[in-house]
Amino acid sequence: MDAASTEALLKSFRKKPLFDKDQLPVTLNYGEADIKKIIPHRSPLLYVDKLDTYDPNEGLMAGRRLIAKDDPVFLGHFPDFAVYPGNFTVESIGQLGLCMYYFVANNRNDIADDAKPIQLRATRIMGALFIEPILPGDEVVLLAKRLSFDGYFATVIGQAIVRGKVAVVTCGEVMIID
Repeated sequence: MDAASTEALLKSFRKKPLFDKDQLPVTLNYGEADIKKIIPHRSPLLYVDKLDTYDPNEGLMAGRRLIAKDDPVFLGHFPDFAVYPGNFTVESIGQLGLCMYYFVANNRNDIADDAKPIQLRATRIMGALFIEPILPGDEVVLLAKRLSFDGYFATVIGQAIVRGKVAVVTCGEVMIID
């Protein structure tokens, strides 16, 4: 995907959700302990709290992240107007995409007891738009949509939605090492 196509794709989703999370066919109820089984991230850099819904055929997943009011990041970003860093939000969307990759790659709607975290390397952020601030105490709805998974590279577009508005839309790629 070239830069112009990526920019056009991102702009097309800066005002409306990628999909209606409540219409996805598979309901999930996975929290932090389960998420740690399938992606390598750990606190304080684990940025997905819950996996909510999933569509295996379309490659769609919805999850959540609660932004703690006392997160230490707000001491420096910014003391007079606390706003959650955009790069952390891009990371949370990417992590949701990795969770989706686990389900798609393993052709599952559940997390296996013997699941192992995906080994990967981020290769690029193709673009990101920061539209609304994410504030202390916000519950962020995370949406991820598969653009391509070829078994080696995975590309996802995703959004962070707060207070009913798209806050961030981004597109990124990772290389799967497994």
